[in-house]
Amino acid sequence: MRIAVTGFVSSESGSVASANALLLKQLIFAGVEIHFFSKPSFVDPRPIVGQWPNFRYIPVTNSISNCIRESVEGIKVVGFAAGRLDAGCYNRLLVHAMRGENHRHRYDAILWMGDYARGRVPGVPTISFVQGAPGTDARSVLRRRAEIRRLAGARKAFQWEVLARLRLSRIGLPQFGNSDHFIVGSSVSRNCLARTYGVPSDRISITPYPIDLTLFKPRQPKASVSCGMERSDGSPIRILWLGRIIPRKRLDLFLDGAAKAIEQGLNLHMTIVGKVGFVAGYEKLIEGWPHRDRLNWIKGIQRTEVPRFMQTCDVLVQPSEEENFGSSVAEAQACGLPVIVGQTNGNADYLCASDTHLGDFLPATLADALSKLARRKATMGLADGSESRAFAERCFNVSGVAENVMAILQSVHAENRPRNGLLDSPVLGESRIKTSKQSLGSFGGTGEK
Repeated sequence: MRIAVTGFVSSESGSVASANALLLKQLIFAGVEIHFFSKPSFVDPRPIVGQWPNFRYIPVTNSISNCIRESVEGIKVVGFAAGRLDAGCYNRLLVHAMRGENHRHRYDAILWMGDYARGRVPGVPTISFVQGAPGTDARSVLRRRAEIRRLAGARKAFQWEVLARLRLSRIGLPQFGNSDHFIVGSSVSRNCLARTYGVPSDRISITPYPIDLTLFKPRQPKASVSCGMERSDGSPIRILWLGRIIPRKRLDLFLDGAAKAIEQGLNLHMTIVGKVGFVAGYEKLIEGWPHRDRLNWIKGIQRTEVPRFMQTCDVLVQPSEEENFGSSVAEAQACGLPVIVGQTNGNADYLCASDTHLGDFLPATLADALSKLARRKATMGLADGSESRAFAERCFNVSGVAENVMAILQSVHAENRPRNGLLDSPVLGESRIKTSKQSLGSFGGTGEK
C-alpha cells in the first residue's frame, strides 16, 4: 500500500506528535510505502524514519505567508487572522504537491495525522486521524468566561471570547467534506462530531494513540514488599497533574476537590507539571490555593523525565472536559498508576478496575474519589501496578494500534476504489467500518463509574 501522509510527527515533542512518530515507524516497518509532505522547519520526520527505503520526504514551504504570520502573531485578533492566512497558504501548497506526486505515483490513500484534511486529491480517499472534535478549547472559553474574567481581567477575557466565537464560526471550523473518513481517540469525540457537526457515524472510527511502553513502565518493586502490595506507612497520597494549564483541563476542579479532601482529613501532596497555556492568569489558582505547602508546581520537564515523576506518585488525575484521548492518562496506566478522569474525558473508554470515572464536575465528587483511594491504600495498600500495566500493554501497544489504522486505511481504500477515474463515493456514505464500542476490539475497557 502506498499512502501520502502529512501532519504532526516528533519523537521529542508533545504526546500527539510522539504517538504519531510511533505509528509512522510501525506502518513503515509493516511495509507501507509512505510519502511524507511537510515544511522542514515545521515537521521533519527524516531523523526518525529517513533510513527506510519505503519512506520518501517531499518538502513544502510557504516563506511569504510564514513571515507575515511571525511579524504579527503577538497581536490577538490580527495574529489569529494572519495565522489562518498562513495555514491556508501552507495547506494549499501541501495539497498541490500531493496532487502532483499522485500523478506520478498513484496513492492508495492520504492520511492527515493530527489534523483535518485541508483539501482533496481527485481519485484518492482521504483519512483524517484528528486530535478530537474541533472547537473544544473554544467552547471551554465560553463556558469558563467568568473564571477567565476573574483571573485574566475583563479586556483579555473579551479578546478570548471573540477568538472563541471566531473559532466556532464557519471561518474557524475545518471543512469536513475534505475527509472521506475520520479516526478519533474516543467515543466522546465521535459523538461530538456526529451530534454537533453532523458527521455520519459510519464515517468515524475509534482507536487510541499508541504509547511508548519501553519508556513508560512501572518502577521496580522494592525487595522488601511481598505479594505486590504496599500498605500505607502514613505517607501522603501523592497526586499528579500533568498537562497544559488551560480552561478545558479544569485545574480549578483539581484544586478545589483536593482542598475539600484535605479539609476532610486526607493527607495529600500535589504535584502539578505543566505550563500556563493560552490564557495568562491561571497561575493565580495555584498561587492562591489555601494549602500551598502541600503543592509542588513544575512548569516544564523533558518528556523522558515524565516516567520518573509518574513512578513516584500514587494516582494521576485528569478532570478535563471534552478530552479526546489524554495520552498522559494512558502513560500513567503504562507506569502502573490508577487514574481518575473527568465526566467527559474520552479516556473513560479505556479504564480498568483500578481507575475511576467521575460522574460530574463537582469538587465533592473528586474529593470522594480521593478518599476511596486513601482508604484502599491504608487498608490493603495500592496494587503493584500489574493490572494497569497489563491493560496498557493490551490497549496501547503500537503494533495493535497500527493494525487497527491499517484496517481502516484498507477498508476506506476498498470502498472508494476509483471507477473510470472517479471515487465511488466522495464522502463514504455507505461505509461499512464499525464505529461502535465493538470496533475497539481489545482497546475497550471499563472502570469504576
